[in-house]
Amino acid sequence: MIRGLTLEQLQQRFGGELLHGSVAFEHVCTDTRALDPRALFVALKGEHFDAHDFVVELAKSGDLQGQVLGLVVEREIPGCALPQWLVADTTVALGQIGLLCREQFDGRVIAITGSCGKTTVKEMLAAIFARQHTPCVTRGNLNNHIGVPMTLFGIGAEHDVLILEMGASGPDEIGYLCSIGKPQVSAVNNVMPAHVEGFGSVDAIAAAKGQIYTGLQVGGTAVINADDNYADFWREQMPDGVASLEVGLGHDHAIYADNIALDARGCATFDLMIEGLAHPVQLQLLGEHNVHNALVAAGCAFAAGIPAAEIAAGLGAATAVQGRMQVYGGRSGATVIDDSYNANPGSVGAAIEMLAQRPGRKILVLGDMAELGADAEAMHQQIGVLARERGLDELFTLGPLGNAASMAFAGDGKVKNNFCERAPLIAALERELNANTTVLVKGSRSARMELVVQALTHDTSADGND
Repeated sequence: MIRGLTLEQLQQRFGGELLHGSVAFEHVCTDTRALDPRALFVALKGEHFDAHDFVVELAKSGDLQGQVLGLVVEREIPGCALPQWLVADTTVALGQIGLLCREQFDGRVIAITGSCGKTTVKEMLAAIFARQHTPCVTRGNLNNHIGVPMTLFGIGAEHDVLILEMGASGPDEIGYLCSIGKPQVSAVNNVMPAHVEGFGSVDAIAAAKGQIYTGLQVGGTAVINADDNYADFWREQMPDGVASLEVGLGHDHAIYADNIALDARGCATFDLMIEGLAHPVQLQLLGEHNVHNALVAAGCAFAAGIPAAEIAAGLGAATAVQGRMQVYGGRSGATVIDDSYNANPGSVGAAIEMLAQRPGRKILVLGDMAELGADAEAMHQQIGVLARERGLDELFTLGPLGNAASMAFAGDGKVKNNFCERAPLIAALERELNANTTVLVKGSRSARMELVVQALTHDTSADGND
């Protein structure tokens, strides 16, 4: 935090009740496994847990005193003399504390959302700003109603820019995150079928993601991916007083890419065109799809006042995020590309396009794509067809939905290389490995495809992008 807060400040601003006085704090924790004697503890409740129960037990045993400074709770903790802020909803209170931290900050605030690639865009922005600034950046994928407040708690006096990744699995979540993060520059990286079950349709996903634009205040800038199918939709709903900056592959956009090529590793080179001038970029990230990510990052940085040459240099310094297109040395001399962090039809399609351009034998390993709703089987079939049409040599799938992808890939109504369990999948893959083979592993988080990567590689440390 830039400056400490007190429970009294929170109660006066947001209501609730103070028990046993107030306390000043500069740190916040929510993890019952990592209590901090310097921190205020917020007792969160979830579908399968209630931190109040843990705190009650600690108070009964006398072990709570000295472990935290004070508590934010929905019910009074009996036998506890620590200061307590009693509220109706501790999750809402967590966001309110984050809002006060945000209001202490007078630097630039950039927010990114999208169906896929938003973490990569965030890391590209971090690399751009790190050259001349001290950014506070969302750690990992802590991008929801818990993660964004935790990022806001981490803003320090040394930071001069805040880069927030915002995720959502249902309507109105992005609007809420904007209400506490208050971005001045926002971007939707793309809209694709992801978390469809939580939204109901892809149109609903676009509307929900678009809240990152409607949440901008007068004087803010909306960076629009003009190549996305929903670009017109966002243009139509832009608030008055909000500027738009469009990026894309077309030469009529404010920022665009020209002369795109892939080097021997499969990493893109291109000219970043800003204000009519070309700035050469050599990405260290696999796949032409990362040019699109780079353009969105460039638009956000330019809107925040970063010179074009600095943007190009920062993009060239960005490296792969764990579980996203990282290249490993595999068993028997094979190359294993770890793209296992998550999957939806759009990101799998991008992975297929990248893999199709690799030399030698090409194998895609796909765990089931989750939360796709009623069209899940059809979307898996489409992936199987695309993998076949792009000339991949083999498709191995894990999970019941993978059956549809494998059948579509075979093209003859038969199912090949679909597995219900991870161990036989790994055993079958190991027989395919040699120095002429590249294996790309992808799947939704629930599929735990990183375990397949670990089994196919000599170790779990990435060898870089070559």
